[in-house]
Parts: sequence; structure tokens; C-alpha cells
Amino acid sequence: MFRRFLTATAVSDTANGVFAVAATITAAAASHSAMAVAAVTVAATLPWLIVAVPAGVLVDRIGAVRAVTLANLGRCVAMFGLAGLIWADVALAVTVPVLVFVVSCLQTVVDTAAEVVTANAVDDARRTRANGLLAVSTRLFYQFLGPALAGVLVDVDHVLPSVLSGAACLAAALVAAQLPRTEAGVRSDSGEGSTGFWDGARIVFSQPILATIVAVGGLTTIANSIFFTLLVVYAISPGPLGLSASQYGFLVGAIGVGAAVGALMTHRVERWLGRSTTLTLTRVGWALVFAGPLFAEGFPLTAVMTVGSALGGMWSVESMSVRQLTVSRADLGRVSGASRMLTYGMTPVGSAIGGTVALAVDAQVLFAVSTALTLLTIIPIRAYLSDRAIEAATRRPEPDAEKVPVSDSEGDNTQ
Repeated sequence: MFRRFLTATAVSDTANGVFAVAATITAAAASHSAMAVAAVTVAATLPWLIVAVPAGVLVDRIGAVRAVTLANLGRCVAMFGLAGLIWADVALAVTVPVLVFVVSCLQTVVDTAAEVVTANAVDDARRTRANGLLAVSTRLFYQFLGPALAGVLVDVDHVLPSVLSGAACLAAALVAAQLPRTEAGVRSDSGEGSTGFWDGARIVFSQPILATIVAVGGLTTIANSIFFTLLVVYAISPGPLGLSASQYGFLVGAIGVGAAVGALMTHRVERWLGRSTTLTLTRVGWALVFAGPLFAEGFPLTAVMTVGSALGGMWSVESMSVRQLTVSRADLGRVSGASRMLTYGMTPVGSAIGGTVALAVDAQVLFAVSTALTLLTIIPIRAYLSDRAIEAATRRPEPDAEKVPVSDSEGDNTQ
């Protein structure tokens, strides 16, 4: 089951990468306006702040497999719709951001459901590896292959990226529709049949482990957004690092490669060092990334950022595994949605802080602030996310949730 779902995720991630980049290029070409590009960026990120919680409720109410299938079908329709509007050249400055927002809202459902599907499909011993493979799919197909394809397709015809993305989402939906539905029959901690809107947030804040993960993740997202908002201006000539656009692209790509390697290695590091130490190392990793421009440039900077992102990239995998271990399957969609709102939803907050404060403060000061903020999050990790605390909070296996163990041979094949 998991291999089929991973295939669907890879196809869906590629569609997302192609669509997001092509939509930005189309908006810029149609209006030649920075405001139009900003509108697309906001439309792509805002759903995590306002839609993640209802997405989690939906996943728990109708089931993760059905949710991911219907969401991918919805994305298919929206992407084909944008292709038609681009072909007809209908008010693209308005229609592109609107349809990007629709697609991004549905993407929050897909991502939330993916966490629940994985929890149901993979046994506890293999779950961190499975989460790592999902993270690698995002890095490789969404952040690398998708954008590369988008540039090639746009050069041929601006309609092609939306057509290809829509077809890929349809394929992902058809694969997902064939997956067994294993989420029925699991008892909710929120009450029998409860799918309350704020149940996920209530569960998060009632459990110190979940609350700590959300707090650390949210603060790091703010630090990350501040850093990357300023890095492009700081790095590209005439900025202090004096990089060309292609050199900057290589630097950012190296960060993505490092994070992918880290995600893939998380299960091994967890086995060697334990969950708590693994989580702590992620803070050291992102601090290295944020501090890199303060003491390095050229190849040493690329090396520092690659190593740092490899360590930092383990956070999303390990924190998801802890959440899956400590939350009832019946509540996992809502808890995941609330957690993503409070973490990914901080992206526009960090960007706004970085862009505003940079008007009065040097970029190096803000890099140092991002580094210090990230290192400070080690304190709550050591206080509340010890291996003993995580083990004590781990739920007993839920026999009604027909989980499918992943054999050694199957796990190896998925890599």
C-alpha cells in the first residue's frame, strides 16, 4: 500500500512544483508587475494559515484516502481551468492568483491526509523511514523536478504546465482511489464521532509534547522566513556575497539536496542517537544555515548550508513520527491540520517581519537573530521531548486500524 501511495505522492508533488512555478511566471508575463507576482506568492502560502484546520477536520470526517483522492481531483479541475483561462487570455492578473489559492487550499488537504495514510499503512518500526521517503518526494519532485519542468514547458507554451499538472493530479487521484481505506473503527480522544473545528488545537495544547513540537516548529518557520526573505538580496550581486542568479540558484538547490539527504537518513540517526538527540541536532543544523553568511562565502558557504540543511531536514520527518506515535488515528487529521497551521502558517509572518525590519536593521543582524532564535528552541526540546517523555506518551497499538507492516524488501524497494 505504501509504495502505491508514495508513487501517487511523487506524481502529485511534481504537478504542484510545475504548477506553482509556471503560475508565477505566467502572472509576471501577463502584467510585468511585482505586485502580481506577490499576489501569487501570498495565494500559494496563505491557505496554511486559514485552511489547514478545516482540512484536518475534513480528513478525519471522510477518511484520509477519500480526502486525498477528492482533493487531487479538485486540483485537476482547477489546473485544467487555469489552462483554459490562459489559452483564452482572460484577466490573468486576477484569475491566476485565485486559482493558485484554490489549488493551494486543496494541497493542504493532500498533505494532511498523507500523514494519516502513512500512519495507517506503515507499522511503528518503519514509520520514520516512510515519513522520510515522503519528505524526499517533496524535495525531489516538488522543489527540483517540478520547477525545472515548468521552465521548459513555459518556453514551449504557457498553457502546457497547467495541462500537464492537471493530468498528473488526475493520475495521482486514480492511484489513491485504489488504496484500501484503513482509518475506520478507531476511537477518538475527542469523544465518539467528534470532528469539532478546534479539537485538533485543543489536543495539541493539552499535551506538552505536541505543544512543544508546534512551538519549536513555528519559531523556526519564522526564523527561516526572515532568513530567506533577506538572503536573495544579500547574496545576489550587488549584495555583499556578489553571487550571480545562477550561483544563487545553485546555493538554494544545495540546501534542498541537503534537506532531502537528511530526511532519508532520519530513521538511521534516530536508531543511533534516539529521538530527542535527533530533534536537537535539527536545531544545530538550521542554526548553521542561518549563520552561514556571517562567516563564510563561496564554496565553504555552500558546504556549511548543505550540511546544516541535512541536519535540519530531519525535523519534519521526526516531528511527524512523534505526532503519529502519540495521537489517536481518529484525531490525527485535525491534530496535523492544527499543527501545520501553527507552523507552516507562520511563513507569511516571518516574511513580513524580515521585509519590514530590514528597512531599519542590517541583514547580518537579522541572520544572527534567526540563528539565536533557532538555538534557543533547544531548551524546550531538552525539557519536554526527552526519549523517556516520548516513550511515555506513545499510544498502544490500535488493533482496529488495520495497519500494513512494510517488509524489509518492500522498504528497500521504495528507496
